[in-house]
Amino acid sequence: MTDRYPWMTEDQKECYEFLCDLYLGEHHLGGKLHEWGIGIRLNTHQTHRFASFDFDALTRAVVMAHDRCIRFSIEPSGPGMLGLVLHKRHEREGRIWDRHPTIETAIETIRGSK
Repeated sequence: MTDRYPWMTEDQKECYEFLCDLYLGEHHLGGKLHEWGIGIRLNTHQTHRFASFDFDALTRAVVMAHDRCIRFSIEPSGPGMLGLVLHKRHEREGRIWDRHPTIETAIETIRGSK
């Protein structure tokens, strides 16, 4: 699956697999993939998928990110495009730039702050 990207580290391969699962197959990835520091970035024109329910890629991305310990962010990427940036994390606790909490911890933090 990642043979087309020989520059990828193991962490970047995990991020790429995340994108393939998010888009329901490598063949559905539309756009250009870039090395992005220690992560990856996909510049895509497929912006219609990111909703919380129908076309639920936004919700699936959030759940998958927490399950897989991958920081996922959405950024602008030119007219009619999105940049999807992914960085693998390895810890559930620790410094904010090193960790990624479980979804349960994130929900508790958000709901508990009311």
